[in-house]
Amino acid sequence: MTTPLAPHPSSALHFWERGRLLYNVILCLIVLLWVALTWPHFRPSLTLGSLVAMLVLALAANLCYSAAYLVDAFIRSALPEARRRRARQILFALGTLLAILLENYWIADEIYPYANQPPQLFSGAHSMPTATIASNMNFPAPLAVLGFLASSLGFAVALAAALIFWFARKPKPARIAATIFGFVAAAYIALLLAFSASSRTTVLARGQEKYFCEIDCHLAYSIVGVESQPGGRYLVTLRTRFDETTTSPNRPKEAPLTPSPREVRLIDSSGREYSLAATQGTPLLTPLKPAGSYTTQLEFLVPPDAAGLKLLLITTPGWPDHLVIGDENSWLHKKTYFAI
Repeated sequence: MTTPLAPHPSSALHFWERGRLLYNVILCLIVLLWVALTWPHFRPSLTLGSLVAMLVLALAANLCYSAAYLVDAFIRSALPEARRRRARQILFALGTLLAILLENYWIADEIYPYANQPPQLFSGAHSMPTATIASNMNFPAPLAVLGFLASSLGFAVALAAALIFWFARKPKPARIAATIFGFVAAAYIALLLAFSASSRTTVLARGQEKYFCEIDCHLAYSIVGVESQPGGRYLVTLRTRFDETTTSPNRPKEAPLTPSPREVRLIDSSGREYSLAATQGTPLLTPLKPAGSYTTQLEFLVPPDAAGLKLLLITTPGWPDHLVIGDENSWLHKKTYFAI
């Protein structure tokens, strides 16, 4: 006779909560090693704001750790008691190694380059070494991508488990898996809509840059010239720049970066949109090396009565973009424009 599956038996709680202490100690030691071995590089960034940001990241790391309970439910239903502890140990080791990898990547590629002026985590504006600039995200891009991938995996596993348990005539485990699926989906959608609601429409002046964060925030775009010609012909000169200050010190300086496909159009004050008519100069998909830049001339045909023109430059939307927390292309998210 099969023993009913309990949501959180004491053996699972004892193992994972004792492991959580070790997990947090390991991650804290890595932060302390980075600070100690690179001192005084991080000294200017040790502010109240950075401590709050570290607390938020620590909470996110522990939220990810708690996902182990979802897998543990399947371990308890599929394995005999004698093999459960070994399976949990393997899961703990793999999860901790992944967390160590992600933590080192985050520090090396997202924090180390900005240590003297650390970026604001939850804003469309980021503090950079040279200026305050806007981006296409109001949530840290690496966390957004990781959250999307982890949630997608969680959805798939929970849904598959619910179906398997249901067809295996085990209604209680099926209900637990379905409940987990619903909770994860509701939490993710709530976060997605919350960051979309907190976004704001921004219009950048001539010369101001908009950074595109696709895990890394390396590429910056700005309008350096606008020419209005008879017949409603507008020529907009767009500059693309690879900000070398945003790269890890270990990144090869000669390694090129290919931009993602971009969508560009003019919008007037009444909401009418005008598509790109032609381009001249360097194509927008041309690879760039750190500190490199190029200009592209964009041509638009606009009726004489159009007023209040602004340029919208976004990543060509793909279906995942609509579901990535904080992405400019996500549902109901406000946009960052360039004034013409």
